[in-house]
Amino acid sequence: MNRIHFIRACWSDIILLESQGKYALIDTGFSDAFSSRIDPYLKQLGVEKLEFILITHFHRDHYGSLPALLDHYPVGKVYMKKFSGLNISTSSGREASDEYNRTEEALCEAMCEQARRLSELVVIDGSFDRVCLGDFDFRVFGGSDAIREMYEAPDSPYYQQIRFGENTNSVALFADVKGTTVYLGGDAQNEALDYPRYSNQNDAYARAVGRPVDLMKVPHHGCGNLFSLEALSILRPRYGVVTNWTASLYSQFLKNVRLFKEASPDITLLVTDRCGYRFTLGENGQLSCEEINRIAPISVEEVSPDEDSLEEFWKQHIIYLTEDGIISGQEDIDYFSGEEYRGVIRSHMLREKDRHHLVYFVREGLRIGAASYCIYQSEDGKCFILDYWVFPPFRGEGAGHHCFTALKEYTKAQGAAYYELNSEGKDAVRFWRAHGFLENGQDEWGMPLWILRPLAD
Repeated sequence: MNRIHFIRACWSDIILLESQGKYALIDTGFSDAFSSRIDPYLKQLGVEKLEFILITHFHRDHYGSLPALLDHYPVGKVYMKKFSGLNISTSSGREASDEYNRTEEALCEAMCEQARRLSELVVIDGSFDRVCLGDFDFRVFGGSDAIREMYEAPDSPYYQQIRFGENTNSVALFADVKGTTVYLGGDAQNEALDYPRYSNQNDAYARAVGRPVDLMKVPHHGCGNLFSLEALSILRPRYGVVTNWTASLYSQFLKNVRLFKEASPDITLLVTDRCGYRFTLGENGQLSCEEINRIAPISVEEVSPDEDSLEEFWKQHIIYLTEDGIISGQEDIDYFSGEEYRGVIRSHMLREKDRHHLVYFVREGLRIGAASYCIYQSEDGKCFILDYWVFPPFRGEGAGHHCFTALKEYTKAQGAAYYELNSEGKDAVRFWRAHGFLENGQDEWGMPLWILRPLAD
């Protein structure tokens, strides 16, 4: 049996290969993925050994769980695309500081040493062009250290310039498995460069493949410049797996969704934020797909306006406001703890029109977060979100994204037509942008406003 398992992951890749009773991993997600997803899933399948682990490039969302895997499982070989040392951006797209790069270099050397000690290390370089597992015989693209070559070549327009992130060094893989074709894009880029050898790499790989593919791991989480329409029309994937948030894909990166659908109108795009996917590969393009490790659903629980229910909510609310740095001065703490503010909210919870809602997010019987909002149905259906937070013990693993998805579904049923909120912290702004919110001026107190309107098809 030949199968490819895309273990649930967002903004990170964890791909398990299975063939002839043997297993291997392409990338390992962030470091926290080992205990939360990888190890439980391997145990569920009865995997006791990995033939190899291949790290497509040295970003934390791809190498993160490698040390834990080496400590807990016998691994035959580690294929490592080493850190270039000339990296301009982090795995989250932020500017990489000198300290960050020094840390990455040290981590890379430590992992290579661990791999030498516990496995067999094979450094991916320009001569590395194939990797095999059972019936999988992958052709490997992008083995060279493109970043260092462009930095060191005297004829390079980027000579002695740190201009690229590690994604420029990502490998991609292609295999024909008994007539069923698979393309795993890593985070390979399609930048138009003045150095022809590495310009528009994804287009070059598509031309080298030269045929349609049945299954594609969409490069770089579906974001950035992925392919030209001409090159993607060569591959015409039937299935595209995107390791991102659904909300981000269909808001920030909608142009790439449209690109894929134009190149391959019958494509099925699958996003790995709510569950993973397991593909069984038959002969001559035969594929079957099933969901794996789906997260528990999140429901929304209304807070009653009775005193006991409200008091419990307000205890959580003031902790959120102070510990998350929303307010700091004693005057603000007194106001949000006082009867004036809380009394107004309670009175708005009791009115018939434009009623205010306090809600909890509930997963597997546990309250994991909360929100405060008002839907102005007497106007145009605007849902204004006053507060939104996940309780600290439940943060991570995409809880914030899943809670907001649940909130949207819940409020749309109540008549919400679009959303608006205040936000100014960097992490908060990044979060709301990922859901498609755009800047919308300022409120009367000078706070930035953000708006999310329905997206056109």
